[in-house]
Amino acid sequence: NYNVESGLYRMPEGMTIPSHHHAHWCQVFVVRGTMEVQADGEEPHLIAAGGYYFVEPGDTHRETAVEDSLLLVICEEERQEFRR
Repeated sequence: NYNVESGLYRMPEGMTIPSHHHAHWCQVFVVRGTMEVQADGEEPHLIAAGGYYFVEPGDTHRETAVEDSLLLVICEEERQEFRR
């Protein structure tokens, strides 16, 4: 009953994921590059390689690759196929 999904994602410099939210928690480890993460109502934060950020369920945020980046994304997912 882990209900967790993970994957590696490449984001080219300048790519932005528009404002969105997740129903469950999500954490992102920056393997390579630098990301700018901005939650609604907050100042943007730069996360460099070796750093990570955690998104609480329902928190609206956007993400931009400041340079070519490789991310390890781990999220809780409510999907039956993840159940054991």
